[in-house]
Amino acid sequence: MFKFGFSKEDITPCYGIGLCGYLNPRFNRGAYDRLALKAVVFQDGDGIAALVEYDICLLPGSLCRKIEAAVAEALPQLAGKTIYAATHTHTGPYTSAIFSDNCTDQAYIDELIQKTVIALRNAVRGLAPAELFATTTVCSTLSFNRRYRMKNGKTLTNPGKLNPDVLEPEGSTDPLIPILALKQEGEIRLLIVNISNHADTIGGDYVSADWPGRMEKEIQYQLGVDIPVISITAPQGNINHFNIATDADQTNYAEACRIGKGYAAAILAALYQLRKVDFEGISTENITIEAPYMTVTDEEYAEACKIYEKYKDATMEPGRDFTSEDIAKGTPYAQKYFAKALMECREKTSREPRFEQMASIKFGDKLAMVTLPCEPFVEIGQAIRKESRFPLTILVALGMGEIGYVGLPNNYGNGGYETLPSAGKASQFLGEQLIKHALSIL
Repeated sequence: MFKFGFSKEDITPCYGIGLCGYLNPRFNRGAYDRLALKAVVFQDGDGIAALVEYDICLLPGSLCRKIEAAVAEALPQLAGKTIYAATHTHTGPYTSAIFSDNCTDQAYIDELIQKTVIALRNAVRGLAPAELFATTTVCSTLSFNRRYRMKNGKTLTNPGKLNPDVLEPEGSTDPLIPILALKQEGEIRLLIVNISNHADTIGGDYVSADWPGRMEKEIQYQLGVDIPVISITAPQGNINHFNIATDADQTNYAEACRIGKGYAAAILAALYQLRKVDFEGISTENITIEAPYMTVTDEEYAEACKIYEKYKDATMEPGRDFTSEDIAKGTPYAQKYFAKALMECREKTSREPRFEQMASIKFGDKLAMVTLPCEPFVEIGQAIRKESRFPLTILVALGMGEIGYVGLPNNYGNGGYETLPSAGKASQFLGEQLIKHALSIL
């Protein structure tokens, strides 16, 4: 008999905690809305698996391993059978020193681990007979490929609104939205959706779950019932919400509300077509993969040293975020920042191998979830779905780790900040390997 249980915990940080998502430190001055971690446990006979989704920017592999250890001690039946992933909101707390060495609050991290165990324990206690339903819909008007080929032959990320030098997007988007519904006694008790877009609409120093949080609120408002919604981030490393064909301001809380309502409308309109998924057994599989670091040539290193020396005294203006628009404009501080990052790719990158985890949850032979420990470009996810043996495959980006942007080989070497070298950047060949690894555990 299939069962599921759900629980959530509030993980909104206290005043003053550093917020992760941009290249400059920001410290929490309040909250537009609350952050949560949401835990769901699935059971079918002897098979059991779980998913925990966090309203935070990222979950590094080191933190996932700490969470796994705590869960294994408290709930051994879920050891090695739980997926951990982030929504990637850019207005949530630091969980690593990815952008700053002194912004992570250890007390917050400890509480995050404790609340994960509490939520999973309560979800296990709440296991009850259920039915699984699924469908898909599409939404093509809220996401855009943010890497553009320019008239000068280069690729530029977020080139700016109405830029006359833009030729075309470098790649596509993924408008597909898989939807899972968990029903008990004929009523929907939980929705799980898989959307390819960046949760990066707000900026500033107020906490928010961004558009995934507003989407959940809109769905609840329209249905008149507080049904929890887990928003799983699909591959979005080269995708965001900026429509450069307009001059509209798209960096504010109102934009998060607009996008949340847009996705809510698409999902609500598709609920009538939910179909029951009859499957036999739940299984999980985990693998450890090597994630090699990017290397730079002597010529690239020499050029970076020249740029850094030229702009070494450049500073960021106080009172605003350091965003991709600064990078696109090539401001002195942006050039200094990325020149230093490339230099560190040569000077500081560990030669020790780096290993990350990937995991899958399989519901018979009907549907599956598979994690990617990074921000994969959308083409990686599309390749996995195309070759997957499952009729429906849920792609869990930023799952079980976060090693940054990962594209395919043709995305590297011509510009765009996602593929610029830095100390932690993954090899340009990792994307192809991730496709193979994902398919192997599917």
